Amino acid sequence: MPRAEGRRGRRRAVPCAAVVALSVLVHWQVYTIPYLYTEIPGIQHNRVVRDLDVFASRMLGPRGLVARPLSVLSYALGWALHGDRPWAFHLTNVAIHGVNTVLVFLLADGFFRAPLVASLVFALHPLATACVSQVFGRNYSLASTFMLLGLLLHLRWRRDGTLGRGQVACLAVLGTLAVLSKQTLIVFPLVVLWWEVRATRWAALASRRAALLAAAFVAVAAGLVRFYALPLSATSPISPASFALSQLGNAAAIARLYVWPYSTAFVHDLWFYDDVWHPEVAVGALLVGTLAAGAWRWRAQPAGWLLGALLICLLPTNSVLPKNEVVREWRLYPSLAFFALLVAEAVAAAAAWLARRPGGPRAAWLPYVAAAAYLAAYAHADFRQDRIYQSETAAWEQVLARYPHSADAMNNLGLQHLRRGHLATARRYFEMAADAAPDVYVYRENLARACAALHEPDVAERYAVEAEEIRQRYGARTMSLHHR
Repeated sequence: MPRAEGRRGRRRAVPCAAVVALSVLVHWQVYTIPYLYTEIPGIQHNRVVRDLDVFASRMLGPRGLVARPLSVLSYALGWALHGDRPWAFHLTNVAIHGVNTVLVFLLADGFFRAPLVASLVFALHPLATACVSQVFGRNYSLASTFMLLGLLLHLRWRRDGTLGRGQVACLAVLGTLAVLSKQTLIVFPLVVLWWEVRATRWAALASRRAALLAAAFVAVAAGLVRFYALPLSATSPISPASFALSQLGNAAAIARLYVWPYSTAFVHDLWFYDDVWHPEVAVGALLVGTLAAGAWRWRAQPAGWLLGALLICLLPTNSVLPKNEVVREWRLYPSLAFFALLVAEAVAAAAAWLARRPGGPRAAWLPYVAAAAYLAAYAHADFRQDRIYQSETAAWEQVLARYPHSADAMNNLGLQHLRRGHLATARRYFEMAADAAPDVYVYRENLARACAALHEPDVAERYAVEAEEIRQRYGARTMSLHHR
């Protein structure tokens, strides 16, 4: 038996190592990616990251413990070890993604199908570049590590019938670590509970302890919503209800991020919706409702359960705490593991169906050939996106090319050119932003700065006065939201 286990371990180690090596090879450019956007104030100039004493004073109190202290600690420890070197932060992200890739392989190998396909889809999916190639994506990838490890252990313990108090305590610790890395991973116990309700009847729950653990975390989640998310949502430019409608209105666009490799971008300036009867909201509600109904109907099947787990991971993405964007790619990272497992299930099912048809084993290879071609497109998209991230200017230019209405992209491009002394170009972008979002004072303030640098004091003064008038009228609005 030990020899058999050793051989099986070696059989696992070789493909795992190959997939991780391929992921590293595809993302070899990350070491030259600089700090981007909010990483400059959030890491490079952040005293909480630069000084461990400041971290201890600010992050180990009641308020700090609900603000992803474990992820911030990883940045602070990294800074203490290697200082102001963005490449080191990126390489740490690559390593975390590699660990998660191995966990996906082990989940597929033990409980689903086609582990090599699942791990390759997860390792190479372009959505993962947000957590590999952007430093702040670590919040989600690190939290996903604890979630995937906890899920793997839970499934193994349930299979072996050994889910005792010690195992439940271990799951509670891993769930806590996930939440301390990123608050939205409070859904981990719901994923565990979803595994338990695969039985036909609720009364047939396989584990009371697992159900109690999930209930306890739901109570904690309610506390986070009540005392953290809702107070912060009061500072959002739109209400949680409008944000929920916006998630539905953009459901098809978000789904495209999973299936189309060349749809990634630094920021997705998607539309906001206020009307529950808008056609796109109705279509999104129909899409989400159909997926949820299918997941429940086939929950006892691997594909149905994986689809439900994917939807559960999307629940807290933005719907409770509205942001200025409907979606950022790194928020989709935890669900990406279940998408990869779902794709592997589909490939394996298609191969098994073809094997039973005329042509037999030869035809059974076709789904794997198609998957290989799709993965090649993934790899190319990763390589291209990492190249774009070499420059924040290129990243914002990509956003503007895909979302021509994005005043925020126009403004940030203006700031990039202003820092480089390209004053005329900066002025042109600031003018575009001010025209696209006439109720945002910041854009006119920046336009005044550019005109002053161009030695046009009268024009600069006029824009400064307009900026103050807008600020008095609309308040501290700093970003334009595009409604439908």
